[in-house]
Amino acid sequence: MSIWKYQYFVDVVNLRSFTEAGKKNFVSQTAISQQISKLEKNVGGKLINRGNGEVAPTELGKLVYKRAVEILELDEQLMREIKEIVCN
Repeated sequence: MSIWKYQYFVDVVNLRSFTEAGKKNFVSQTAISQQISKLEKNVGGKLINRGNGEVAPTELGKLVYKRAVEILELDEQLMREIKEIVCN
């Protein structure tokens, strides 16, 4: 699974907006929605409640959000460690 799905999901939750998450990642709102839908299909459940202009994670979404943040932090740490080795 692409790490971008996690980044998009975390950004949607943090920004409470598909449109703003798209702007942050330089992709369309449609692309964000498609990736979230794919992630929902992969995990087997709804991750975000959409309605009345509100965007909020479901209970499953809260779990995926927590782990997605950890995955993104580990990815950043890995990139730093690789850079240290390559640049030294």
